[in-house]
Amino acid sequence: MDAFHELEIAGPPLAGLQTLLLAPQHRHLELPALPELTAAATALARGLKRKVLLPLDSTPTEYALVRRAGDVAVSVYETGSAPDVHQLERRVALPVLLRACANAMIEQAQRSVDPTARQIAVRLAERAMRSEVVPDPGGDAAPEVRRGGSTEPGSEPLSFAFEIAVCPSPGSASHAARADVHALLFPGKLWAHVRGRRLLLGTGPVMLAVQRMIVASRLLVEAWHAGRATHARLRAGSFAVAVRLDAREAVSLSFMSERGQLGAAALDVPSAVNPILQLASAMIQALMAVDSTQARNLRVAALRDEVRAIRRLLRARSGGGGFVNDDPDRVRLAMAAREGTTPAPASSSVEARGLKLEERWRIALDDLDASSVFFCGDRLVLSSGSHTVAVDRDDGRVLWAREGSRATLMAGRALLRLAHDGDVEICDVSDGEPRAIARVAPRIGGPAAALVSHGEGLPPVAVLAEGEAGLVAIDLRTGEPRWRFQVGRGCAAAMTRAGRVVLVACGGAVHAIDLASGEDLWRYAARGSFGSPPRIVGDVVVAVTGRDCHGIDLFTGARRWLRRLPQPAVADAVAARELVLVPVERERVVAVQGATGETAWTVTDPGLGSGAKPLHVDDRLIVNAPGGHLTALDLDTGEASWRRTLGDPLADEIPRTLEPVLRGGALFVPAGTVHVVGPRAGNSLGEVPCELVPDRIRVDERGWVYVAEESGHVAAYAPAPALRLIRGGR
Repeated sequence: MDAFHELEIAGPPLAGLQTLLLAPQHRHLELPALPELTAAATALARGLKRKVLLPLDSTPTEYALVRRAGDVAVSVYETGSAPDVHQLERRVALPVLLRACANAMIEQAQRSVDPTARQIAVRLAERAMRSEVVPDPGGDAAPEVRRGGSTEPGSEPLSFAFEIAVCPSPGSASHAARADVHALLFPGKLWAHVRGRRLLLGTGPVMLAVQRMIVASRLLVEAWHAGRATHARLRAGSFAVAVRLDAREAVSLSFMSERGQLGAAALDVPSAVNPILQLASAMIQALMAVDSTQARNLRVAALRDEVRAIRRLLRARSGGGGFVNDDPDRVRLAMAAREGTTPAPASSSVEARGLKLEERWRIALDDLDASSVFFCGDRLVLSSGSHTVAVDRDDGRVLWAREGSRATLMAGRALLRLAHDGDVEICDVSDGEPRAIARVAPRIGGPAAALVSHGEGLPPVAVLAEGEAGLVAIDLRTGEPRWRFQVGRGCAAAMTRAGRVVLVACGGAVHAIDLASGEDLWRYAARGSFGSPPRIVGDVVVAVTGRDCHGIDLFTGARRWLRRLPQPAVADAVAARELVLVPVERERVVAVQGATGETAWTVTDPGLGSGAKPLHVDDRLIVNAPGGHLTALDLDTGEASWRRTLGDPLADEIPRTLEPVLRGGALFVPAGTVHVVGPRAGNSLGEVPCELVPDRIRVDERGWVYVAEESGHVAAYAPAPALRLIRGGR
């Protein structure tokens, strides 16, 4: 305990540390943990480290202590996505810091009631007091100055120039990658040139200003992709950038700094965003040219990846790279046997009478996936997080069960079980045993989308999304891949099938792929992003990008028409008869003629833009919206033929899936429970006596209703026997 007598304690030691480490305007900030701070100062003094990062546990704030000759440079900054610098490079004499830390540790030891903690605190204090300040192994090296960008205003509407001073990283060589915000706080100057005018945007840690401009670029490109106007203002210290995209897709940029304000108007999105991306790339290259260890800095990697992602989005929206099919007759001949490319609507020609159902059986299956409940012949296939189970549809008996956490898909009489690592089991539904096993690349960044084909003279295949940007067709008989196809990176592929043609919308293009061979028949490219599945009306493919609605020839890929929507689309379009219904902003639905692109009618949205599920029945579109709102739209006029509210919109649970089912002239509609409704007039025909939330319903040809709730319960309900009076009998 000699250290108690060696140190003279004058005043509160922790207050002295705050005065030493922090400038007066920042002395309200929390200090790092005292043992960590003392150990860091000791390591810096002994030359064991040249830079130490000390994060706080209560707030996303970090201290950076960097050895500078006989001093320590103390920086304090936030570590969020938009870092705010509280203090940068405050010099503190290293011997003074050691003594202040030792004093604070002694005070902590005196106050501790734990003998072990007291002993450790004294030991840290003694080590700090006895540490000699060795010469800085890196010296007080002068930073390297790097310049980039356009040094003088040129003919470009927007450009940037910078000058930065970067010191090589004082950290020791390491194979670990970590986030280091301090490495991006190098000093510099940043200028903007707008049509011959020049403005100094800032001095100091200019990379923070570049980061805010990258965020503004992302907002701008995403709004451009969605076809909507936007306005945003972002700030980093005294620097601020404002971006505006109007309804005509004209861009305005404004830069504000202590030196004034500079604006650029009437730009398009690429000419506004590309100079910012070039600035960020050039500054990252300059940083890594001086300090190659920044290749392992997660902050640098994230910024570089963001620049590349925005560039990919811009290229995807450039509108280039399309081609048409020079031999469309081959596709027409292969599809001639089909009655039409638009699926026939359900028919309600036979109106069911009142139904009374009763429960026949119920089972429980933990962690049930309601989206993976399938019919196949006389059995119901259920999937959970740990099992795939087949049960008899008449009595709920378990026919077989297979273990394993896998997504489940039905492909005719085959069952596909997809594992997270890419293994695909093709199982026989009769016993659940795999008859073939395939291997695909694990899906990255989206669900395991799939499309299945069998019959119609085509080989039985399942088209699966794999990897980050690929499709693979698996032969369901052998498990072997028939073909693979790469689409644009950074976008989810939305697929639709038309006979032997698979239509894939991804990024700025719609691809037509031959289902049997994988041949790329045609590609339609446009500015914008095709983020939803294409819809087919006759021989026209209708695809939507933001506010643009495109009509594409199914066989050639040539443009038939292009129409501008009154507002951007907010949900997937719906094909019904000869129309395509597009939900747009402001709760409206626009009906577009598939053949010509002309607007047939516009009405208030019954819920298509807020998660409703539609069903085309004869000359109506039945729309089941969240909250139990059921509407039948007349496809000739867009007017509501009838409306019904099924239950209490505020009190009832909302099922996971809302698709109505038409069987025997009756609509089975999931809401708070399962309602049975007449499709012609919307009259009530009955109700399933079920307390389960109908997250998924299935109805067989006999009128049996199967209800699955994701809590893990499945119940079957059958029509109850009923007596009817037959007049004229004896």
